[in-house]
Amino acid sequence: MRLAKLSEFRRLIYTPESAPSDSTLRRRIDKGLIPGGTTQQGHYYVDLDDYDRATKLRARLTAQQAELAKNPLLAGLL
Repeated sequence: MRLAKLSEFRRLIYTPESAPSDSTLRRRIDKGLIPGGTTQQGHYYVDLDDYDRATKLRARLTAQQAELAKNPLLAGLL
């Protein structure tokens, strides 16, 4: 478990031009939209291991779906 403060998470994941505000990140964590987002004693953190695992899984599933879509035997099923 590698917990990162929101400022560190923003620096690691986003470019300076695309980084959301702290309040946006807190709201996304509260809604469960950021994998690994958590609060501890009123402070917001992101578990970078959980975040990496979830985003890599999403990328892998997208790649597999694109590969399956190329199969003519599955045309119309996906």
